[in-house]
Amino acid sequence: MDKSQIQEKTRKLLEKVDNPNELTKNLQELLKSCVDKDATKNYQRIIPDTGQFYGVPKPVLWIMASEISSFIKKEPTKAEILLKTIWNEGSYEVKQIAGKSIEKFSPKNPKLCLDFISSALPDIDNWSVCDCLAMYGVTPIVYSNTQLVLPLSEKWIKDKNKWIRRFGIVTLLGYKRIKITDKVFEILNSVMKEYEPDVKKAVSWILREITKKNPDEVAKFLIKWTKTNPNKDTKRIIKDGMKKLSNNEQKTILKLLD
Repeated sequence: MDKSQIQEKTRKLLEKVDNPNELTKNLQELLKSCVDKDATKNYQRIIPDTGQFYGVPKPVLWIMASEISSFIKKEPTKAEILLKTIWNEGSYEVKQIAGKSIEKFSPKNPKLCLDFISSALPDIDNWSVCDCLAMYGVTPIVYSNTQLVLPLSEKWIKDKNKWIRRFGIVTLLGYKRIKITDKVFEILNSVMKEYEPDVKKAVSWILREITKKNPDEVAKFLIKWTKTNPNKDTKRIIKDGMKKLSNNEQKTILKLLD
């Protein structure tokens, strides 16, 4: 099936937005028609805890998401029911689609999108869905309304669910493009002793990503942590998180960790 056919079929199923059961049925049929064996193997290999999935390649999912994005921008009053219908189908692919589809919609509709995201968080069961929803659903809001997101990030990183904690951390990705605030480092400060591997990796990743725009601040933050007699989890976060600092700063940090 080529791009134009996927676009046409996606637009057709969106005509059923007021009939969630019919829309879900048509969406499932479309996904089944786009299954790819290589995509199936990749999902099984890279995301072993994927859960229910069809095996549809990401480029196909992004075509569907683009059509949904165009639809909700034209019909914002139907965005909430559509997003919930898509998400509630439950498969890995539809959760990816839901996250990607609000990338361009969320900055002008932050409350609707954040309400949807908050209701969806308990259903996250792997790092890929977690990061997709954070990067495409929340990061664009960070650029337009920083103060709206930070209190939520602070709440999410305290959750008992490791995926919600990871989600709260990944929402800070926006600071790779904008100047950091003290509040961001307060949030990162709270997760430097994280023990769950999936969450630790997110902390290190975000530290690396925000280094480009904020190298001095990240270096100062990590050096401060080296002086706290850090445990093995914190040391791992520091070592992985410093990798985009200058060589001299990395040497300084490693020396302090010895």
